[in-house]
Amino acid sequence: MGYQSPLRNQQDQWVAKQTELFADRVSRSERPTNESGAESARFELTYIPYGPDGASEDICCEIVESFGPIEPEYAAMRRCCGLLDAAHRSVIVLTGADRLDFLDRMITQGVATLPPGRTTRSFWLNRKGRIVSDLLVANLPDRTLLEVDLHAAQATFESLDAFLFTEDAEMSLEIEAFSQLRLYGPASLVVLDALLEEGSAPEAGGVTEGKLGGVPLTMLRVDEVGEPGVALIFERASAEVVWSSLIEWESETKQRVRPIGWSAYNAARIEGGTPLFNVDFGTDALPHESGLVESRVSFNKGCFLGQEIVARLENLGHPKQRLRAITLDPACMPVAGTQVFAALEGAAGEVHLGPQVGWITSSTIAPMLGASPIAFGMLKYDYSETEASLMIASDGETHGASVREGFRFLPGASS
Repeated sequence: MGYQSPLRNQQDQWVAKQTELFADRVSRSERPTNESGAESARFELTYIPYGPDGASEDICCEIVESFGPIEPEYAAMRRCCGLLDAAHRSVIVLTGADRLDFLDRMITQGVATLPPGRTTRSFWLNRKGRIVSDLLVANLPDRTLLEVDLHAAQATFESLDAFLFTEDAEMSLEIEAFSQLRLYGPASLVVLDALLEEGSAPEAGGVTEGKLGGVPLTMLRVDEVGEPGVALIFERASAEVVWSSLIEWESETKQRVRPIGWSAYNAARIEGGTPLFNVDFGTDALPHESGLVESRVSFNKGCFLGQEIVARLENLGHPKQRLRAITLDPACMPVAGTQVFAALEGAAGEVHLGPQVGWITSSTIAPMLGASPIAFGMLKYDYSETEASLMIASDGETHGASVREGFRFLPGASS
């Protein structure tokens, strides 16, 4: 079954309108005809399949790769506001008086006292301590949402629901009931506060409810790109209304919300230090291998599924590998899956290729860092310390690389 965005027609219409507007501007500027044709063709909507290798064919999803050149899409997230169609995300809803107590006994993060209006990050593990899903838990007065990757939604729902017995709690999987759009950029909160008829944009770590274009929606903060971000969750049938309301917004300085695709978002989230489940680590990973234990796991709460394995690694050992941020040689641009090697120094001081110690999971050219290449990579533990020297073989050449502290590449903050 395909879980596609309900906004394809609106996205096609936006591209057609931008192409027409651009062609009109070019014709009025008296540019040569051949340049006009080349420029106007820059708006082109492309899609890519989303999902981990070996993902079930029963759950397929195509997402927007770009609406044309990614530079203006990326710039929107850094200067104003980018709008991402998050068709690759899903929601599980829990209701009932015991819902938080139940979750607290299941997932890795302490949520028993999570107040309404707040969110937290957590893993849901299997009995062997492997990650089933990476959750954003959002608590509201009458329900709790688990915002989750589409490909992990069914497994998360079924495995969690299997532990529900006498508790006053119910779960529902809302893959087809809801849609999600995401705003990223310094003007994201301004846009929402200008358009909302009810409610207000959430503060960092928060969740709020409101109405936009007459549509009830839930808003979760998702600051993934180094700028404020908000996930908007609403009934699928209302997607066109919400999309149109956001696209038609214009600031006093003529700034507008711009649709963005995965390519621009991916560059910004790597810069912002946000590893992704099913991209940078998956269901074969232990929490300590993800590099996200501090933000996902509480060691001050009661038991949770897989706790023994997690506690053993925390107190008695270390994982065999872990995800790290990698600074690359300017001439190197490895793709996901590229092998990473140890850098060995010879007797004369020369550096040569050592054993393979990992692989690249994500990479991008970082516009905010002078177009330098940056990456995340899964590395053997002994080669994952900060400033560890590495080498990468790419396009028939070898290049130097090094491990950096934290995940965030943008200046002024650490992950």
